[in-house]
Amino acid sequence: MSVPPEAPWTDPTDADVERAADRILAADTEVPAAELQAISDCTIRVSWISESSRIGEPTLAFLFDYWRGLDAAQPDGVPFAAEVDGIDLMPALGNIMLLDVERDGLDARYRLYGTKVASKAGRDWTGWLVSEMGRTTQTPATLLYRAGYRAVFQRRAALFTEHNSPPWVAAEAWRRLILPLCDETGNCIRFLVGNMAVGHRLMSEAQIEAQQRHLRKH
Repeated sequence: MSVPPEAPWTDPTDADVERAADRILAADTEVPAAELQAISDCTIRVSWISESSRIGEPTLAFLFDYWRGLDAAQPDGVPFAAEVDGIDLMPALGNIMLLDVERDGLDARYRLYGTKVASKAGRDWTGWLVSEMGRTTQTPATLLYRAGYRAVFQRRAALFTEHNSPPWVAAEAWRRLILPLCDETGNCIRFLVGNMAVGHRLMSEAQIEAQQRHLRKH
């Protein structure tokens, strides 16, 4: 079975990312459906999170409580990046991504790309910029990814997103939690991200080959 053709894709500009981030920042908690559609047709939910009970995904709830429980010495309550200890994150390992902030959150570089995420996404993106991954995969969620990171960089708060996957990804959807981390000066320098696959598409050998061609073609 061949992979269905995808809708035309446009590489988001920094101005596009700013506008989409502003839509997210305008919400106190849940971003309205009309605003979500303006970001991407694949977006299901975007919400600012203040307590883990609002997440509805146990692994992401654990990650939020871990982040909230760190010794947050900064006035805005954002933990230091240096406080994160991988040993404490064992229940979420494989679903964790760490990203270094680039250009004030307009972009970010994958410092760590979880193995469970990579197995569903089709490859490991460690070392790549989010914008570079977007241009390679041309996923319709590119603007949502970049706008979410920019919004978290600006608000310094936890953000939950859920979106449908393109047909060449084994997961049907993704639930993501973005958590800011700062340095000693209070600057947001890193994102601690939990990423959970929702559902599973059974892919034939031909579909997997088509997936890999898609990931290499751009």
